[in-house]
Amino acid sequence: MEYNIIVAPDLEVLATEVAGYIPQGWKLKGGIFEHTTGYAQQLVRNPSDKLRSMHKPMPAKQRRTKWIE
Repeated sequence: MEYNIIVAPDLEVLATEVAGYIPQGWKLKGGIFEHTTGYAQQLVRNPSDKLRSMHKPMPAKQRRTKWIE
C-alpha cells in the first residue's frame, strides 16, 4: 500500500494537484485537513492499481445496430 500527502496553500490549488494523481490509480483517503499554512489531502493506492493504470485495455469496437422499421 502506498500513501501520498498533497499540501497546498488554498483549496483551488489542492484540487488541481489531487486531480493529477487520480488517473495514476490514486484514491482519496479521508477528508481535507486544514492546518496553519494551508490544506492537505491524503491519497492511497495499491501496487496492483498502478499496474492496471499503466496497461489500459483497448477500447471495444462499437457494434453497428440495424434498425427495423
